[in-house]
Amino acid sequence: MNLPAGRSPHRAWIEIDHAALAGNLAIVRRLAGEQRAVIAVVKANAYGHGAIDVSRTLLRHGVERLAVATLGEGLALREAGIEAPILLLWGLGPPEVGPALDAGLEPMVSDGVGIDLLERAAADAGRRVPVQLKIDSGLGRQGSEPMAAVELALRIARSRHLRLGGTFSHLAVPGEDEAYTDVQLLRLAQAIDAMRSAGVDPGLVHVAATGGLLAGAASFGDAIRPGLGLYGMVPDWARDRDDGLRPILSLKALPLRIFDLPAGEAIGYGLRYRAKQATRIATLGIGYGDGWPRVHANNGWVLVRGVRCPIVGAVSMDGITVDLGDLHDVTYADEFVLIGEQMRGRIDADEVAAQRRTINYEVTTALRDRLPRVHLLETAANPV
Repeated sequence: MNLPAGRSPHRAWIEIDHAALAGNLAIVRRLAGEQRAVIAVVKANAYGHGAIDVSRTLLRHGVERLAVATLGEGLALREAGIEAPILLLWGLGPPEVGPALDAGLEPMVSDGVGIDLLERAAADAGRRVPVQLKIDSGLGRQGSEPMAAVELALRIARSRHLRLGGTFSHLAVPGEDEAYTDVQLLRLAQAIDAMRSAGVDPGLVHVAATGGLLAGAASFGDAIRPGLGLYGMVPDWARDRDDGLRPILSLKALPLRIFDLPAGEAIGYGLRYRAKQATRIATLGIGYGDGWPRVHANNGWVLVRGVRCPIVGAVSMDGITVDLGDLHDVTYADEFVLIGEQMRGRIDADEVAAQRRTINYEVTTALRDRLPRVHLLETAANPV
């Protein structure tokens, strides 16, 4: 939905800044080099940001391709009317192959079994289908062994029903272990060279995601595959860099109740918070049912009127409580910010991740669909 004039009608919601999204894309292109294609990763609901609306903005600003992890994610984009090329980053099971080809998605293959499945389905459909070959250069998750890549590429190239649209891999520790990254790039380069020596065009070659881009690996290949950076987040090792990327997500809530808590009184399941002195409490309508987990019991902060106030007591499925302390004039019209900026205050996904002992993109990806995504207009004349 588009943000109406004035405040949100929701008790808790997510705001997505599409102007910042477009700005992040421009920075990513500059860092990679304008000659490289961008494959925008919008899996897991665009890391929690809203895949359909995010994809539309990215495509409007020239992204050449989208990438998702599952068949369902690709079909959702197609059902929304998105016609751009969509790469499936993970393999398909036998029942998924036909629907993937019917939707014009570009499957990943990494072994002979996958090639056979796709070849049969493409033959049944009477057409030639582009696929991308994934090589395991050292991450150890998916992909063919580098030495087997030439044989697989030849099988695809010789097929009457498949064609090799691209070849790619994924880095394990970009920015953290330069030597290991160099080994991965060397393995991929050797496989690509062997394919070309055998007369096979590898198609679009790509390896660098956001971490690889920031670590300087974007010069390898024809394209980059950013996800995290588009949303204004970076890997933990790159937090001290200032490339101009801006977080595009804010998480906000309105108070459902504001009340006085006398000294010595306790609140919440398990009575986990007891007031040492008289204070005021605000109840917010967001909880673990929305993706704000129970680990935030007496752990974390929110902003109201630009001031940090602690989360106190247990996190329930539908609500949390906040100690307002000396803020005696907070009203039901005040917005509370759990992630984002307010006045001079800021709470980012990295800070929340540290409270949970996890990573920033798990924080945003965990935010559930029960929270409305409010997509802020990029410009008045160009609504999202």
